[in-house]
Amino acid sequence: MDLAALPSTSHAPGWPDWLLGPDPSRRRWLRRMLVADALWLAVDMLRLLATLHQGEDLMAPLALIGLDLALMSAFYMLVRQGASAELEDPALTWPQVLAALGSLLLSYALIGVGRGAALPLLCLVLVVGMHQLPPRSLIVPGALALGLMALCALGWHLLGGDAVAGGLQAAMGLVVAAAALLPVLWSLARQAADLREHHTGQREALLQAVARLESLATRDTLTGLTNHRHMLTLLEAECKRHARGGRAFCVAMIDIDHFKRLNEEQGRERGDEILKRLASLSQAHLRASDVVARWGGEEFLILMPETDLAGSLRSLERWREHLFTRLGFYRVGKWVPVSSSAGVTRYRDGETIHQTLARVEQALQAAKANGRDQVISA
Repeated sequence: MDLAALPSTSHAPGWPDWLLGPDPSRRRWLRRMLVADALWLAVDMLRLLATLHQGEDLMAPLALIGLDLALMSAFYMLVRQGASAELEDPALTWPQVLAALGSLLLSYALIGVGRGAALPLLCLVLVVGMHQLPPRSLIVPGALALGLMALCALGWHLLGGDAVAGGLQAAMGLVVAAAALLPVLWSLARQAADLREHHTGQREALLQAVARLESLATRDTLTGLTNHRHMLTLLEAECKRHARGGRAFCVAMIDIDHFKRLNEEQGRERGDEILKRLASLSQAHLRASDVVARWGGEEFLILMPETDLAGSLRSLERWREHLFTRLGFYRVGKWVPVSSSAGVTRYRDGETIHQTLARVEQALQAAKANGRDQVISA
């Protein structure tokens, strides 16, 4: 069945795609950012309504809402558009934590209504930051923010007046809160960091395991070349490309001459060395686009894309001569070269890849029957 002929099931992007973008990591960061921003703005609006209800000046709450919206929009656009992708902290968690703490301090210092929400908001900032930042990067600015708020409260007490009544109690309350809260937050942040590190290690181990499995599925364990099964997949894919675009390609089959006798006389270990050496020399000498596979035993198969029969013959003759001077072993101090025979053919329109392989095997057998150490085309 031609899958391209089936009706497309794709659909137009919905508003979540428009809002969060296509990248999975950015979507996760933006989702967390927008939830925290919504909670923060809800507190800002409640503070504005309380200020309005008490008949106080609205300039400070409105200015703070404007500042918060500007910062939130800037952070959102930087992450959404990928402008922060190359940074060490692409989610911009650390700048957002600093901006939130700055906004919290301004609201505490300038707006009398809603100061009791400062501590819960500080916890929100630190908890959100735990997902990305190490403990020290959270607790130090958190402790600094609590200290500055305590200084503000103490300053109100020293200044005196009805408007700042209870400043000393507020300062003492913040000091006590810091003493109770910060160790707990440090412990939670440490656990979050350990969990992140554990998950990262697990993910890396999983990726390595997948890479090993992929290698075992596609690579020959002795030579490191493409294996028989994966080469068949590549050949089928090349056939389909040829059918679409008419690109010529050739297939060559190589066999090491007298390999069985070499194995019997020199041992299996020497034979394995010859196989690995041939694989290494082939990859170094042939084109980068050519794919060399161990086809079975001492046989190798080469897929040569975008080349005609004459070009593949020239390439294989140069490869065979190059191999003859470098492939071999020493016996009683004398260099014994190891030769090879090859058959090559061009894929023909309309045939199956198995027909091509049968023809190239016939060419290889002809090369061996005619005295070996040569290349025969079919």
